[in-house]
Amino acid sequence: MTMEADVNAIADMVKGRIAGSLDSGVKITGTCSIDNYVPDKVSFIRNEKYAGYAADLRDAVILMPEDLADYCEKYPQNVYILVEDAAVAMMDIQDFFYGDRPDFVKEGIASSARIDETAEIGDGVRIGENVVIGRNVVIGSGTRIHPNVSVYENCRLGRDCVIDSGACIGTPGFRIEQDVPQKTVRRMLHVGSVVIGDRVDIGANTTIDRATFENDATEIADDVKIDNLVQIGHNAGIGARNVIAAQTCIGGSVKTGEDVWIGIGVTVSNGVKIGDRAKLLLNAVVAYDVPDDEVVSGFYAMPHKTWKNLWEKWRKQG
Repeated sequence: MTMEADVNAIADMVKGRIAGSLDSGVKITGTCSIDNYVPDKVSFIRNEKYAGYAADLRDAVILMPEDLADYCEKYPQNVYILVEDAAVAMMDIQDFFYGDRPDFVKEGIASSARIDETAEIGDGVRIGENVVIGRNVVIGSGTRIHPNVSVYENCRLGRDCVIDSGACIGTPGFRIEQDVPQKTVRRMLHVGSVVIGDRVDIGANTTIDRATFENDATEIADDVKIDNLVQIGHNAGIGARNVIAAQTCIGGSVKTGEDVWIGIGVTVSNGVKIGDRAKLLLNAVVAYDVPDDEVVSGFYAMPHKTWKNLWEKWRKQG
């Protein structure tokens, strides 16, 4: 069923206020991006970087944060819904228009899934094609596991998690000992587990290694969101509400605090501790502990202001 709502209803939905005017008969039927605007849809501008897109539009309906209200007067040919956080408001509108679309994991368990008889599967769990669930795995209610996921033995997944295609949970850790004189390379047996909290999202082709010892676990706390192609090493501990972007590599025994942001392509060395609310920016190589609330960047990562000052100095030196 196609959903629709007028601009006033959408503004009420996101507790926003309208700047500008629009024919009250116009119905909004969905959402779109600001750089590919579609008539009768609603888009959003999150910050000043994208505000210029509004100049080339006419009669567009645009979510905008209150602190960009001056652009409503600068480009008055559009209708703006001013809100506290445009990205969060857009999420609510996306849910309204598209929240009832069927997930590509159908109800129940796909016939091609292989689930060990010792596994415990909660209520309302959906498991897609070619998923493999090992011995003594526990999966909480409402969790969705997309096709071609592997969950190794003894791992625990909380409630309402989403595991995207190709993810591997509980793979053996990469703890290697080289004996050069004896010309041997040996990998330590990993017999621990992975424990994942509630409402955790794990992106496609992400790998989370099991802990080394039997009574230990690699732990992912509640509400963590992990992007595609992320590697999390053995015995790591990821704090609540961390956001981890694509192609991040987190070494063994790394511990992160709560509300940490980790940008695209970050590397965190083994055993590093990351404080609460820290931000590790794009492609940072983090070899040392990061305190609470610090923003780091660079190779090796340092406070972001220090990195920027050094970069300006190097650039001027030519």
